[in-house]
Amino acid sequence: MSENKHISISKNIETGDQTDFHFLRKTGIEYIEELGGKLWTDYNSHDPGITTLEVLSYAITDLGMRMNLNMEDILASKDADKDIHTQFLKATEILPSRPLTELDYRKLFIDINFASGHKRPIRNCWLVPNNETLYVDCKTGQLDFKPVGEKTQNFNVKGLYNLYVDYAEDINEEGNGCGKSTVNTQILDRYHANRSLCEDLAEIKEIETQKVAVCARIGLVNKADEELVHAKVLKTINNYLSPEVHFYSLKQMLDKGLTTDQIFEGPLLDNGFIDTEELSNSQLRREVRLSDIISEVMKIDGIKEIHEISIAGCDSVIKQTNDWLICIEKGRKPELCELSSFSYSKGALPLNINDKKVQEYLTTLKREEEVLREDARQNKELTLPQGTSYDIANYATILNEFPDTYGVGTSGIIGNQTPEREALAKQLKGYLLFFDQILASYFKHLEKVKEVLSVNSHLKRTFFTQALKNIKGFDELVSDYTTDSDDELTDSLYEELDNSVERRNEVLDHLISRFAETFSDYTFLMKSLYGKSADEIVLSNKENFLNEYTSLSKDRGLAYNYTSFSDADIWNTHNISGAQKRIARLLGIKNYSQRNLSQSPVSIIKTLNNNKPSYTWKIKDATGNIILSSVNTYQIEYAATKNLNEAIYQTIQIDQEDLENALKELAKGQVKNDLIGNIKIRLSGGGNYYFDIVDDTEEQNVMATHKRTNPYSSIDSLIIGIRETVKYFKYDFTEEGIFLVEHLLLKPTSKDYKLMGGIGCMSIEGTFKVMYDLEEDNPTIAPIKYSEAFMSSCEEDCETDVFDPYSYRVSVVLPGFAYRFQNPDFRRYAETVIRQEIPAHVLAKICWVGDRLSEKETAQNDLAEFEVAFKKYLSDKAKNNIVNLGNSITDLLTALTHLNNIYRPGRLLDCAMDDNDDLDGKIILGQSNL
Repeated sequence: MSENKHISISKNIETGDQTDFHFLRKTGIEYIEELGGKLWTDYNSHDPGITTLEVLSYAITDLGMRMNLNMEDILASKDADKDIHTQFLKATEILPSRPLTELDYRKLFIDINFASGHKRPIRNCWLVPNNETLYVDCKTGQLDFKPVGEKTQNFNVKGLYNLYVDYAEDINEEGNGCGKSTVNTQILDRYHANRSLCEDLAEIKEIETQKVAVCARIGLVNKADEELVHAKVLKTINNYLSPEVHFYSLKQMLDKGLTTDQIFEGPLLDNGFIDTEELSNSQLRREVRLSDIISEVMKIDGIKEIHEISIAGCDSVIKQTNDWLICIEKGRKPELCELSSFSYSKGALPLNINDKKVQEYLTTLKREEEVLREDARQNKELTLPQGTSYDIANYATILNEFPDTYGVGTSGIIGNQTPEREALAKQLKGYLLFFDQILASYFKHLEKVKEVLSVNSHLKRTFFTQALKNIKGFDELVSDYTTDSDDELTDSLYEELDNSVERRNEVLDHLISRFAETFSDYTFLMKSLYGKSADEIVLSNKENFLNEYTSLSKDRGLAYNYTSFSDADIWNTHNISGAQKRIARLLGIKNYSQRNLSQSPVSIIKTLNNNKPSYTWKIKDATGNIILSSVNTYQIEYAATKNLNEAIYQTIQIDQEDLENALKELAKGQVKNDLIGNIKIRLSGGGNYYFDIVDDTEEQNVMATHKRTNPYSSIDSLIIGIRETVKYFKYDFTEEGIFLVEHLLLKPTSKDYKLMGGIGCMSIEGTFKVMYDLEEDNPTIAPIKYSEAFMSSCEEDCETDVFDPYSYRVSVVLPGFAYRFQNPDFRRYAETVIRQEIPAHVLAKICWVGDRLSEKETAQNDLAEFEVAFKKYLSDKAKNNIVNLGNSITDLLTALTHLNNIYRPGRLLDCAMDDNDDLDGKIILGQSNL
């Protein structure tokens, strides 16, 4: 006999934490006993010290209770811009990725639908490698589409694919806005907006069919609707021959037992979710088995038995040798042919099937699928919990919790108000105000948690407090206490404690680590490059990284869209590969747009005096005005460049907070020695202000001068000028950038490439074409030489392996003259990041090249030549300029060949002279490349 168990409430309700008043009181008394047990022995409630302890314990329990609120309540806000939905990245933003696998691309194309017209133009599709062979002349390295030379080897180009499409039954060749050509255009648009790096779509083909006949006599149960059963039989057999892919809502996917990360894996679709396992099982059949058809048909409600059934081929594609199995030719889709026949009976009574009614049932079944598809489209987002917004920061002073006999509450002193009692009450108030302000700060911090730990936060402070309120006689206790603005009060109380840059870096490190990312090595390098200002610059880099993380994460394998043909999508554009964006943000490159890097805001100017060269430099701001220039001339260009870099380094050394404090003192006329950081202010005889950049030696040698068309006529304008100059060099000035060239897109695709000069595949006037037919005697075409549009392969008799210059290879081009890019340690780090972030199957050739275009060019202009060729190639490719495309490829290949790595000058150890331990510029074996 089972015992009768009763529900009971435990007598022990102590939690032993910040919500347990008795635990706090007990712990406080233990501290008192430990610290002052010899002097303090009365721990009863009447003791004023114990009363104070109890009041503080009560206030802490209030804070603890608020900390134990549901997380959605703590993070909720009445301000829509700070509510919980702005603090987190949604599942649809952070979990999906661009398509990577064959199944991902199939999902992407099956998802295509039109706003008006056909809702599902593609039933299914299959992505297969495009087998293209190139031949190599092993003596010369020459490539061609046919065998060339005396010793020939060959290789298959990887990364090209063909797409076989199973269009919906009612899609016509052209149609009214939704024909096959329109669907192909949609496929191309989707593909190029989601194309993976070093891959391309070679051709779109409609899947060919192989007709199969099914003949059956089927017995039904008496209550069955024969027309509905026949409609389901046709649908079931068709689905067996060519499995249909369905869309599901988020709830349906969760009901299947899939986890959130599994559901959102791959591209985010418009029409819901596709089950990856179901899609994987919808491959083209290589055989049709009669036993499988019998099994599927018998699952239909209303079917009692199958009297007779057979399968047969309707054409002679593959000869049938087995009554139970039909082989399907590779690349074809089995389909029911018109020779199929079905008859039904109930008992011995044969049934007549109304074909019109069958079609109505098929239409109804299709409509039901569209309803489910619409439900899947509308229910694909994980909903964030909606919390209740409380005034968490609201704090009531502990003074009003004391008994009235203490005279510190709103009632004041009760009874005889002697001067002595008033003085004692004020002393106690002043003592307790310290605890009051600390508690008020804790409550304010709890309210700000949702902003401090938000990815989208723009806070400049990490300490917070609030003004104390409802304290009687408060003005008599505190002077210069700000009550109008909590921010002003925070600055006055915590300005010396709140190193916001350091603390914000720690917070961002925490947020970045949640995405399994790290900036530790980068921060270490930046410390060596930028000294004291590194923390501020790294903080800005981390903020940019987190603000763009949805794209940097999702698009990491995305290639640039070469079909976008507007000028804004070709040059001075952010239409670049996802790998470039991610690498740029991880390296702290401020501007990753595709632009002319050789046209730098820096100019190195060469002049000749008595045939002896001398060099100076200047830097322009975003508006083209000279903002900084050298004060000395240098005999070698490297010395001028080194002075330039050191001047920029010294300009940004001052901490932003220290700068603002110094500028405030400058406004009051209290700057000592007219020096702010490494900025030296000078006053001209005409009463105008200027400033120079000095080094950090005791002599404070002037390194550069700030030039301005109109000099600063007042202290206020000078302050603005200093602030804008420092800000420009810290956050806006850059000579850095990155180019990425996919070798696959430099491969000719037409075997008559000498006439065509074309590459890749394009959507031309709404139709899909890979090759373009040109007459050989067309006078508008300037034929290029035999193999100029090809890259070269091996030139060593192909002894080990054939060198494939196209498959999964990229060239990464960076300006080697930029300050950080001259540093060998930063280069090694950058090369590591580039190779880690580019997909593992892609091999990168990294080039640190070029020189600035100055008034007088002083070095090789290979970077400028590359930019001209690359821009022309991108334009011709995007606009499908088949007349010039071959020549554009040739010019780009020539420019790539002429790229040369540049290094800053090095020095060898001179054994005959004393050499210090400074490693700057030294050539170290194993660490320096020449």
